[in-house]
Amino acid sequence: MRLLLIFLVLFSKMAIAQSLLWEVSGNGLKQPSYLFGTYHILKDSYLDKTPKVRSAFSSAKGVVVETTVDSSAMLSMAMRAMMPGKSLKQLISEADYKLVSDEFKKMTGFDLTMFNQMKPIMTATTLSLSYAEKEVDTLRQFTGQPLDLYFTVEAKKQKKVLTPLETMEQQMAFLFDHDPVEKQAADLVRMVKEKDEMRGESKHLTDLYLAGDLDGMWKLSQDYEKRYGDLSYLVNERNQAWMKKLPALMALRPTFVAVGALHLPGPSGLITLLREAGYKVKAL
Repeated sequence: MRLLLIFLVLFSKMAIAQSLLWEVSGNGLKQPSYLFGTYHILKDSYLDKTPKVRSAFSSAKGVVVETTVDSSAMLSMAMRAMMPGKSLKQLISEADYKLVSDEFKKMTGFDLTMFNQMKPIMTATTLSLSYAEKEVDTLRQFTGQPLDLYFTVEAKKQKKVLTPLETMEQQMAFLFDHDPVEKQAADLVRMVKEKDEMRGESKHLTDLYLAGDLDGMWKLSQDYEKRYGDLSYLVNERNQAWMKKLPALMALRPTFVAVGALHLPGPSGLITLLREAGYKVKAL
């Protein structure tokens, strides 16, 4: 569940309206820009059901995404995911290793030894994706590219100005390096041991997203943080950094901003921060 929240993120006070697409106007903007909350593991055929999103994207001259990926970034990610001199077997007990190994094989088809020297968050992410894909039928109904990648590819194809808010290196630092590997390993074991308690949460989260229910996602994330720990470093700090870039980008040209949905609602979300900066932010 923690990792699925990250996928909506690796939140006016409340958002009030049920919408993933918001128009940003006023404060000197000659033309409106748009803010759209993505679900990083959802495929782009989802957009066939949301013509307003396609229309907003089409009308924009610029596209802003969290990050873009190239071959050098992938190599950097692979290197950052490794933990030289350590292994998962050293970080957890023999019994827990067998428990995780059996579950990992069952869910992914891979032998855990392939991941033994990778940081445990990588193993947990792979396992979490497998849980989501098997539990949530609605995810399998959509085809194509992941939403964020789709917007990146289409922006290049349509010769729109494409701007990443972060480097891949920065994103990987949030994912791989925020917690020590010892805590990552403990969280991985806990995830496997508590999988039955979490059953249904993936579907709940996906249903909230497909309903455009930002308030529901916000409340769910707050409930999760009470049980499993703070995730604000993935949202609040990054939102503040992004707000140093977004006003200038929107002033240059009408811009379509696509970021994880959990970046939108709440007292530190982009909807609130944009309003506090003087913009009119309206649900579409």
